[in-house]
Amino acid sequence: MADSHVPTPRESQTEILTKVPDVQTSTPITDASISEKVDLSNVLKEDEILNSMASHVDENNENEAVAPLVASFAGDSTEHRTTNTETLMHLLKGNIGAGILAFPYALSKAGLVFGSVAFWIMGAVTLYCMHQLLRCHEHYRHHTARTKCDFGDIMRYTLETCRWRVAQRYAKLGKFVIDGFIVLIQLGFCCVYFVFVPASIKQVVDYYTPNSPAIQIYQLIMLVLVIGFSMIRSLKVLAPFSLAANVISLAGLCIIMQYVIRSHLPLDTLPKITQPTEWPVFFASAMYVFEGIALVLPVRQKMKEPEAYGGFNGVLNTGMYLVTILYFFVGFFGYIRYGSDARGSISLNLPNDNKLYQFTKIMYAVAIFLTYNLQFYVPFTLLWPRICRKVLYRYNERTKAKFEHVFRIGLIVVTFAVAALIPNLGLVISLVGAVASTALSVIFPPICETITFWPNKLGRFKWQLIFNICIILFGFYVFIAGTSLSISNIIACIREGARCDD
Repeated sequence: MADSHVPTPRESQTEILTKVPDVQTSTPITDASISEKVDLSNVLKEDEILNSMASHVDENNENEAVAPLVASFAGDSTEHRTTNTETLMHLLKGNIGAGILAFPYALSKAGLVFGSVAFWIMGAVTLYCMHQLLRCHEHYRHHTARTKCDFGDIMRYTLETCRWRVAQRYAKLGKFVIDGFIVLIQLGFCCVYFVFVPASIKQVVDYYTPNSPAIQIYQLIMLVLVIGFSMIRSLKVLAPFSLAANVISLAGLCIIMQYVIRSHLPLDTLPKITQPTEWPVFFASAMYVFEGIALVLPVRQKMKEPEAYGGFNGVLNTGMYLVTILYFFVGFFGYIRYGSDARGSISLNLPNDNKLYQFTKIMYAVAIFLTYNLQFYVPFTLLWPRICRKVLYRYNERTKAKFEHVFRIGLIVVTFAVAALIPNLGLVISLVGAVASTALSVIFPPICETITFWPNKLGRFKWQLIFNICIILFGFYVFIAGTSLSISNIIACIREGARCDD
């Protein structure tokens, strides 16, 4: 070679090009100069490949943020491929949370008949949207070299391959938006926990001490405990706590339901359908039920037999059938037992003078508390790597560790502050459902499918396009109407003050 210098990928193009002979000068083109230009081309291609690899590594690390939600009962599921039964358990665990106790409250905003029918339709639509993600995943998996593909990647690839160049420019922004909504929904779950746990403890304490402090004091105590508990960052260490929370939640749910199904209000006294002004709260709270949309792709990637995931009798359908049936069972019997008096969590309707139900409230509060760190892991793992790359890349590891603790505590304080400002479980759930759950569950999946398979793969007579437009319009209705009504109710709640402590 004419020049023994081998440029590194870190060198700028300008520095490299200065070493290349100018073909437009009088310098003759020799074999050495040609060889040097070929070597330059290889170096530039190598630089692009390395940068692309680094980007993919970063994205794969971010994709692992949802790993805690896929954690098995026995430990970290990233260490082995899961069986169909294990995958089913992951889906059930990821979709059944504190929201199951809030569904009677949601039905009270819709009515016995309308709420029941609408919930099953929403369940079918949400499951259809999950299959839309799977179809998009299969399409892009065969068109890219990526081994992992999450919800954000689907949106990015959708915009990158879009026919409109304007949309192509915002491909990375599309992934950022999806990740942002995932962060928002997970932090919303954490806010719900900051209301559920103190409200349950306060109810029990109020029975023995009528002059107990306000709910914000209990939330402050929980804040201190959560900050200490959040210092545990190992998934292996968190796995036993997750197992304990699952067992406690199951036992608590059984105790609650055996009491609820004993009697009910006369069915003719319950409204068959409520005023349309209350429907947005029902739709928003019901959307909170389907909280596992971010799990659809990660759990499939962990399977030994991924081909068993889709299909009419596949793992996904089976899991969502069970989730919908269980939620409807709890919501229906909870609603006919308490009617419009159903609270943000059906556990708060249990009698206060019975030690078994007092213990059940405490038990459920402990289970939800143990789950907080697992839910918090997701938004933290999505946000912190970006902050390190964009802001803290000049600092050493010790300084980064200090900033990490500050950021972790700050993020926890944000969830505490929101919960302290809105100490009403039903309102927090409806707000989270309207904003984040609706966007992720029924707005973005049909958008991705429509753009991906446009224009010739959307069914005969474009029936999929028409159906997708209907789903998107419904999603925007819930998003706009549910958010505005939830915020107006929250403002009224804040003004009334003490009436929020349920």
